[in-house]
Amino acid sequence: MLDGPIVLIDGGMGKELDRIGAPFRQPEWSALALIEDPASVVRAHLNFIEAGAELITVNAYAVVPFHLGAARFRERGAELADLAGKLAREAVNTSGRSVKVAGSIPPLFGSYEPALFDADAAPGLFDELIRAQAPYVDLWIGETIGSCAEAEAIGAALDRVADDTPRWFAFSLDVDLADGRGVLWSGESIESAVRAALGQGADAILLNCAPPEIVDIGLAELVATLDATGTEIDFGAYANAFPPRPDEYAANSVVLGRRDDLTGSAYADAVQGWIDLGATIVGGCCGIHPEQIEAVRDRLTGTEPTD
Repeated sequence: MLDGPIVLIDGGMGKELDRIGAPFRQPEWSALALIEDPASVVRAHLNFIEAGAELITVNAYAVVPFHLGAARFRERGAELADLAGKLAREAVNTSGRSVKVAGSIPPLFGSYEPALFDADAAPGLFDELIRAQAPYVDLWIGETIGSCAEAEAIGAALDRVADDTPRWFAFSLDVDLADGRGVLWSGESIESAVRAALGQGADAILLNCAPPEIVDIGLAELVATLDATGTEIDFGAYANAFPPRPDEYAANSVVLGRRDDLTGSAYADAVQGWIDLGATIVGGCCGIHPEQIEAVRDRLTGTEPTD
């Protein structure tokens, strides 16, 4: 835990950078702003802090070969991850608020693409990203994890490179249409994900980068797993605002749009449901703007959110 019973984290950096007019395109995604306009990254972080975020995540999600290209990552990967950490810390210092910084440990080979995970290449890449961000962070988040193998590789990298800095594991979910249960993109169960995270010393387990409706399903299963194992650990969720993905979707192939029904009050309602289940860490992922985070903050502080 951080300060207080509920920790409010930020929203989606990529879509926020796009919204404020920062350089943004595929394949670089949110890393392009680091290369062409670093000041815009600070502005985006500050927008979330001003909306009430108590924890911001380093803008290193796209600082991977999948987005930068292998050659540019070899040349500039560590430099850009270091810069991303530095900019997050600069935003906190500029704000004058008591805000924590989470280091981002992203999918190395494409979001929602567990079949592309390369267990041989992953250790060196994870180690480089963690070393570069380490001077600036208060905790780590393994983000949008799609398989247990990926979670285990993240834990092993933190064992090698990091100290005892807290580690959170955030899993992204699909739905098994056969039985309506939440599953990782690998098809593995939420129970398997929880056990993998606990085996890697997780200080918190999260669900992220899935629509709120899928998070609702998955979080109930996560709670049931924790109850069944008698495990007491912080847990939570940060959903995305993506519309249903087209059948032909592939990572890095398109820039997905944003749902217009997830207003501030609608998103605050979804988050309240997670809190009612016992979630202690909540926020937003892709497409969740500062306005939604502000609405959640208002709900947490007893003010009815407005759209």
